[in-house]
Formats: sequence, structure tokens, C-alpha cells
Amino acid sequence: MIDRKLSLSVAAVTLATLLLTISSGVAFAQVIASATGSGQIHVSGEYRTFTFSAQTDSTGVTTGVTQGFNRGLPFSWQGSLNCLDVEGNIATMSGTVTYANPDPGPSGITVGTPLVFQVIDNGEGNKGTGDLISLTFFNPGGPAFPCLQSIDGIFANIPIEHGNVQVHKQ
Repeated sequence: MIDRKLSLSVAAVTLATLLLTISSGVAFAQVIASATGSGQIHVSGEYRTFTFSAQTDSTGVTTGVTQGFNRGLPFSWQGSLNCLDVEGNIATMSGTVTYANPDPGPSGITVGTPLVFQVIDNGEGNKGTGDLISLTFFNPGGPAFPCLQSIDGIFANIPIEHGNVQVHKQ
């Protein structure tokens, strides 16, 4: 009887150790870069709003969403982000349009159109000089934008009004 109890106890401890080893061996992807923000801008007197959130995990997968509304046209869009390149306080993001209203929008922007934009996080509160954003560029009928900071013509140089962006990299 004692041998049977001892055998059951050893088996239970062995099973518990095995389960603990297996569960601790499971790796979870961690966020290594992120960019979030929202606000308003004026471009040629036209009022526009934007919001975005993107993150890249330790496996290299980027997920995110973005949307914008140009009240001057009017044109609104939403997009899925699959690229985030963070260099210091600058983040460049790209992906594809998932919703356009009207569809097609200006210059033939439709669902599936590649998009890219860039932001600069210049700090918070009195420490900051004001965050910046670029226009969102679309490539109707063209290939996806590369996942690089140095895309020709993409410069975050428009001051963000009543908003904020945050850029982080581990």
C-alpha cells in the first residue's frame, strides 16, 4: 500500500514538473515597437482628422489600423497597417485601405489601395515642440510601399493640432 502511494506521489510530482516545464517553455511574442496617435491638421485650409495605432512584435509581425477624414473633399478612409519602421522618434507606417467613402475616392482610391504615412514624436508637454505628421500617400493600382523610413517624398512636416503621437522602440 505504501509503495502504491509513493508511486502515485512520484507520478504526480513528475507530471506537475513536466507541465510546469512545458508551460514555461511557451514563448509569447512581446511588443518591440509601437506608434499611436490622433489629432487634427489643416492642409491648404482644409480640416482633416486622423487616428492610428501600430505595433510590431518580437516575431517581426506588425499589426495596426489607421483612419482619416478630409472634410474638404469630403473623403474618409480606414486602413490596415502591416509595416512599422521606427527610427528614434520617427515612425513610418504602411498598409492598405480597407474602407473608402466614397469608393472610389479621389484619384481612384479604393479598398486594397496601398498607403503610407510618417509621424514624429517630439515629446510631451513643455518638453515637446509639437508632434508632426505627413500627408497619407496612396498608390492606386500600384505595389505596396516598402517598409522603410527613407521612402522618397514622405516627410512628417505638418504640425498636429489638438492631438498627440507616441513612438516607442524597445
